[in-house]
Amino acid sequence: MKLNVLPLRILRPLSSFSFKFFLFFAATAFSGNIVNAQRFSSVVFRKLPQDLQLYPRNAQSEAVIPISGFTETAGYNHISVQVFRNETLQKYLRADIKYDKGIGSFTTEAKIKAELANYHFKVYLCKTNDSTMVVERKNVVSGDVYVLSGQSNSTGFFTETDTSTFSRTFGKITADLNTGPYNAADTLWAFSNQDHYDYGVGTMGLEIQKQLIRQSGVPNCLINAGFHWSSAFAHAQRTESNPADLRNGYGRMLYRLQKGGMAGAVKAYIFRQGETEAYHEGGNWPENFAVLRNNLKKDLPSLGKIYVFQIDVIYFASSVGAEVRDYQRRLPSIYPELRSLATVGTQQFDGLHYGKEGNKQGGLELSRLIARDFYGLKDTANINSPNIRKIFYKTPEKKQVILVFDEGQELVYPEPYKPNGQVTLDMKDFFYFNGESGSVASAKADGNRIILELKAPQQATTMDLMPMYTPENGPYYPLNGPFIKNKLGMRAFTFFKVPIGESLATPELAAEIESTGGGVKLSWKKVNAVAQFVLERKREDEPDYETIATLDSATYIYLDKNTAEAKKINYRLKGVSSASESADYGYAEVKYELVTGVEKDDEAMFTVFPNPARKGEQVTVRMKKPVDGTLSLINVNGQSLSDEHILRSDEAFIRIPENAAGNHIVRLKAGDKIWSKKVHVR
Repeated sequence: MKLNVLPLRILRPLSSFSFKFFLFFAATAFSGNIVNAQRFSSVVFRKLPQDLQLYPRNAQSEAVIPISGFTETAGYNHISVQVFRNETLQKYLRADIKYDKGIGSFTTEAKIKAELANYHFKVYLCKTNDSTMVVERKNVVSGDVYVLSGQSNSTGFFTETDTSTFSRTFGKITADLNTGPYNAADTLWAFSNQDHYDYGVGTMGLEIQKQLIRQSGVPNCLINAGFHWSSAFAHAQRTESNPADLRNGYGRMLYRLQKGGMAGAVKAYIFRQGETEAYHEGGNWPENFAVLRNNLKKDLPSLGKIYVFQIDVIYFASSVGAEVRDYQRRLPSIYPELRSLATVGTQQFDGLHYGKEGNKQGGLELSRLIARDFYGLKDTANINSPNIRKIFYKTPEKKQVILVFDEGQELVYPEPYKPNGQVTLDMKDFFYFNGESGSVASAKADGNRIILELKAPQQATTMDLMPMYTPENGPYYPLNGPFIKNKLGMRAFTFFKVPIGESLATPELAAEIESTGGGVKLSWKKVNAVAQFVLERKREDEPDYETIATLDSATYIYLDKNTAEAKKINYRLKGVSSASESADYGYAEVKYELVTGVEKDDEAMFTVFPNPARKGEQVTVRMKKPVDGTLSLINVNGQSLSDEHILRSDEAFIRIPENAAGNHIVRLKAGDKIWSKKVHVR
């Protein structure tokens, strides 16, 4: 069989001179904005994807790919577009060409899914018996957009050569580590680090991209807008009349986002900066960061989160580094969309920068926070850096101090650390009372608490964790340990001048099993200065306590109805305020005397239905054979709620009391034998 195949011709791009002349002509002769038009012989595209372009996905996890333009050659009746997914033809689009005064216009669009697949497009001009391929575009994807910025630790000096198929970037890194002027014509898409410098996203940037692709299942684009030797002030510079001003770093970032069609789709902005202020080449970090944040919210309308790395402990002899670090630690309590991450303890730290493995580590740790916030990461236990919440003296004697970190943190207190085989560093020496170390005799971790035993009573009112700086010729430069960590290895934020308070009194907790319903009534007395009470429970078969209620300071009774399947339950209660907590928990315990009986052949002896049963409902007990005996309904305390006498019958009925709840026992006693069955009351 002979196939009727239309002849194919490929149009050549116009020369540079002709193209520039045409753009001038088109911009003045037509009302449409076609400054970004692309000409291929007699065909001009107003909208056309680029090779490697990423289109931001919409709420349906798709992207619309528009293709429009006009031809100056008469005689064509339509354009056709072949859409390939991973080299396989997926769909065919057709759009009529409409002529007006010798110019034939066309427009069409394709939809692609946000997925780990590359889409290719072939565009043809078509006559009745002829078609000409005008242009082909390859490796187009849809996905998500992120921006990474800061100073040198955000870029890794743009030396990373590794890349990834579904990691994209747009535009170029300028000369002198992205501090030089930007060429407005540099608007090409590329694989991230396709050229390690020109199209660089850095080691950390690529690791973020790869981890998020793995978690989300969609491609992404990352613009690395970091530039070296920069202050927060430099990042906050925005030209009001021209926000995409190529003369400043913020404008260069925004220009790339706008030209790439991504400014309205940026999900998160990642900022790693502050060393410049720490060594006194910049100032007013909090105020300048506030300006930067406001600028981002103006220009990036879909921005969901801002992530900030707390800088490491560096060498410059000043308290400013500690002040910047503490403010960065507190950012989430100042701005609701902010998330912070500690950097102390990152691998390959040289006192200011990090090696490749350290940069990859930073990317991995940050990506977990993004995956939680945007992609439903399930395993989120301890992915946050432990953050101090309150510090207080445990007793009036002031020889014990309790540091409370975030709820849920499982802290690990470190062993002494030997950085060079000659010096041994002990964590206890990195707690500073009113700026002075040496007061701690020993320390240990207990859940989300660190408990310090002091050498002598203290009167200090503030505490720091870790030194303000590490002298270059000092015994622990660079500072690579020891650090308080959690079970996932996340290091605690350093902090500076956090107030030390006084402990609250320990509540006295009492617990008793209710005579009806089987719940546990818990009670306690008023505790001064408490803002809330936190009540926790641990059943016999559970390894840890869990919070079951957070109650206001005027509540002194709580009924725990969720006691099913437990023989012994432990409770504990503490009072909390914004600055302190109870020195210890108040504890209480209850034990249930479950009646099991002698369950000989109980399935054959009788059945109970319905089971589970409702309050007030009548249940049927059906025996295998007629018996004489007593049928009883017993609660978990062993109390009989009802008794029915059976005389030579194989069926009986018991009504569940209205106030019953949880597990109960139906017991049949016949002569010296006892059978029992469990029934659950809802």
